[in-house]
Amino acid sequence: MPASQTRTDLCDLPAGDAVSRAHPLILCYDGSEGAKRAIGHAGALFSGGHALVLTVWRSTTSLGSVGWSGAMVMPNFAELDDAAFEAGASRAAEGASLARRAGLEAEPLTVEADGPVWEAIVETADHRQAAVIVLGSRGLTGLRSILLGSVSGTVVHQAHRPTLVIHGSVG
Repeated sequence: MPASQTRTDLCDLPAGDAVSRAHPLILCYDGSEGAKRAIGHAGALFSGGHALVLTVWRSTTSLGSVGWSGAMVMPNFAELDDAAFEAGASRAAEGASLARRAGLEAEPLTVEADGPVWEAIVETADHRQAAVIVLGSRGLTGLRSILLGSVSGTVVHQAHRPTLVIHGSVG
C-alpha cells in the first residue's frame, strides 16, 4: 500500500451516533444489487445515523450532435438532461427508502457529474463533510475492470475520508 494511502479498519469508523447531519454517511446508490447490499450493511453498522443517499447522473450536453451519412440528428439535450435528472432523483429516493428501512435517517441527494463519477462522489463527500463514504462493489475483474475502471476502487484511492466498500461476497 503506498505511503499516501491509509487503511481504515472497522474499529476506526465512527459509531452510529457520531454520524450526524453535520457529518453524514454518503451512501452511493445506483440501483445495483451491490449498492442495495451496501445500504443494508451501513444500516447495521451505523444504525440511527444520518445518511445522504447519493445518485450521480451525467449531462448529455457534452455529447454534441450525432451525424449519420450526411444526416444530422439534433436531440433536445435539455429534455434528455431533465429525464436523466428525474431518473437519478427517483433512484436516490428509492435508495433513501431502503436506507430508512435499514435503520438510518436518510434523505436522497442527486448530483450531476461534470467529470468522472468517482470525482463527483469525492467532491460531494468533501463538501458535505461526510463521516464515511459507503459503496457497493460490482466485482469487475480482468479486461472489464481495465476497460471500465472501478468507481469504488478509485474513490478509495482518491477520497480524503474513511471509505467503506461492501463486496458481493459479504454475507
